[in-house]
Amino acid sequence: MKGLIRNNFYAMEGNMVISFIVAAFLAIMPVFLKSSSFIPIILAIQIFIFVVNTGTSLHADTTAKWNKYERILPVKSGEPILAKYISFAILILLGVAMSLLTLFCAAAAGITLDLADLTVGYGYGLTLSGISIGIMYPIMLRTGTDKNELILIFSAFGSVGLRLLAAFVLSPWTEGMNIQHPLVNTVSALAALVIFAGSYFVSLGIYRHKEFY
Repeated sequence: MKGLIRNNFYAMEGNMVISFIVAAFLAIMPVFLKSSSFIPIILAIQIFIFVVNTGTSLHADTTAKWNKYERILPVKSGEPILAKYISFAILILLGVAMSLLTLFCAAAAGITLDLADLTVGYGYGLTLSGISIGIMYPIMLRTGTDKNELILIFSAFGSVGLRLLAAFVLSPWTEGMNIQHPLVNTVSALAALVIFAGSYFVSLGIYRHKEFY
């Protein structure tokens, strides 16, 4: 299992470095912007920017025909998929970790952090990441990675659509359709978690019935 996870990160090593550099740059932005209005956007980008690397990892696996050789490794049939989803979760956690650096820099700059702003930032970042992976990976596993950028964009729009749907359904309790309401953020994030978990079982089914050439 550890070897499978290491291979996932090895495939996106170069892009991971870029993600860390961009996330670190965003983390120090509050020092120069001196405004809390940008904090939610920065947090959301930092969480999502690591997830973008999944397309690179999957494409590298396809190019190297790694999926074909996974079948002969001394591991259980479902472990390669489990390793993928553990890797995805680690990517999200890396984004959350970098977001904490942003909060530290904001506090050091004397910026007052509003709980509502933090809820929006983390809610949108987690929703975008969870749903993007939940939609993107099963599709790429089934159809291939030739159009991974297009699939990623489609998945990202799916997360936006979910937030809009949540805002509409919850509008009676949020004083109208308010996409930034804490309740909308909480429900969207929980829905993203369910989609993320559900996509694991979908991907597992696809993997077990898919032939790799």
